[in-house]
Amino acid sequence: MGDKKDIYAEAGIAEYWVVNFKNSQLQVFRDLKNGQYTTELTLTTGIIVPLAFGDVSIQVNRLVGFPKI
Repeated sequence: MGDKKDIYAEAGIAEYWVVNFKNSQLQVFRDLKNGQYTTELTLTTGIIVPLAFGDVSIQVNRLVGFPKI
């Protein structure tokens, strides 16, 4: 997550998501400033709207809600 997050930020990718299945979390990095993300959200429930697709709503539990093995 560290190196890839930095590479995405330096490339100007506006938003970077990491699905953490182990902890059933969605980590969202946003708000690029000077090649770094300034906002980090950790979500386990609720609805997220991707910056690139403002008309799309995704339920977080559909991304992270898989049963733990």
